[in-house]
Amino acid sequence: MSVTANQRTLYFTRQKSDISSLWSWHLDSPKAGLSRHSSSELNLKFQGWLLYEPIYQATVWIDDGQQRHSFELTIDRPSVVEKKLGVDGEKHPLRRCGFQFELPLLELPFEFGFRINGQSIKVLDGQWLTQQQIADLQQPKKRSLWQRLLA
Repeated sequence: MSVTANQRTLYFTRQKSDISSLWSWHLDSPKAGLSRHSSSELNLKFQGWLLYEPIYQATVWIDDGQQRHSFELTIDRPSVVEKKLGVDGEKHPLRRCGFQFELPLLELPFEFGFRINGQSIKVLDGQWLTQQQIADLQQPKKRSLWQRLLA
């Protein structure tokens, strides 16, 4: 399939989070680079997992600029616990660390994050961009000779 000049692709910017209660996370889908082919696509599926300090409560959220949607961790993912924590995942309190939900296709930029122990943590910004916009974002910023010498 050929890529047209104005075809939009999902682009993520990962945010740094230095929060001790957030151990590890992964977004299985959607993947960055997902193309938006037509208006027949009605929903965007989110799937992944979150490992966090188990004494706390945690949820996943998406903010589409108009509303913040919250979702519980409802999927058992014992293999994630085993791989990441090196312990038996079948009876571990974090075995239910997975999430899966769908939202109507998000047209505008959106934020993806977690709420752990009442603290909201943004981990990704998502937006639909053209290939040219992505290339522009990924180009290193040009600096003057003075900026390079002072760095």
